[in-house]
Amino acid sequence: MIEVPPLLVAGLLAVGAAVLVRSGPSWVVRWRFLPQVPRAAVVLWQAGAVAALVCVFGVAWILILGAITTRSTSTWGEWVVTGAVAVFAAVVVLRLVWALGRVIASTGSRRRRHRDLVDLLATDLGDAAGLGTPGLRVLAEERPLAYCVPGLRDARVVVSAGTLAMLSADELAAVLAHERAHLRARHDLVLATFDAVHQAFPHAIRSELPAEQCRLLVEMLADDAAVRAYGRASLGRALVALSGSVVPAGGLGAGPVSTRVRLERLAAPEHGRMGRLAAAVYLLAVSLVLAPVLAVIVTAS
Repeated sequence: MIEVPPLLVAGLLAVGAAVLVRSGPSWVVRWRFLPQVPRAAVVLWQAGAVAALVCVFGVAWILILGAITTRSTSTWGEWVVTGAVAVFAAVVVLRLVWALGRVIASTGSRRRRHRDLVDLLATDLGDAAGLGTPGLRVLAEERPLAYCVPGLRDARVVVSAGTLAMLSADELAAVLAHERAHLRARHDLVLATFDAVHQAFPHAIRSELPAEQCRLLVEMLADDAAVRAYGRASLGRALVALSGSVVPAGGLGAGPVSTRVRLERLAAPEHGRMGRLAAAVYLLAVSLVLAPVLAVIVTAS
């Protein structure tokens, strides 16, 4: 059995972390097939962030273990490098804990305030209109608005009077199905968790592409739920009508750039064998996480 030097493994893990955090996302974003399997694509982006964390902790663990094992022969330079890596890993851990706490506290507080404002200013339709959307609120606003405010038991779907006047019955139903899909799948928790892991790395060394892509992909997931219920045409017309709408902080919604990409996706022909493509992307995601884990375990044993 070939024995790989621990320092070589640590070096490879360090390179892997750098690629996953900085340059890798710019390659992955060019994979045009990922929007065809948005759920698997979200998992892939999340796996990349987790794998980067594993790589950083793995480098620190291997170097610290090696320094302790050979402490009598280790040079000052080796101790300095080990200490620097250990400090960086500690900073990443602290940033992760801080980001998780901040996201949970600030997002929850902001959404509670927004729900209170919506309940005060908007008309509570409940499901009186037969739209299948309990918690529906209508704002007396002429501009088109449609978004949801997630919550465990007190979620809200908010539309404006302008939206009701602008959309046909099937278009409105598709929009509401889109928002219900966000709430049912708790896409807010998916994004919050990913943002916290993403923010564990300092801004100067990380790419913002993974966070942007995850926000776009959860919109596509909600689009797919609406399309299954009401068809592409209804949702597409609604997206065009609502392309200029504004989503407040704390709500789930999309901007003009996202709308353009989603419309292009809706207009593209359907592809077969999506199950195989999704399985391949899931396999890649699992491999991204397992590879550094196994490398650390084998090296440290």
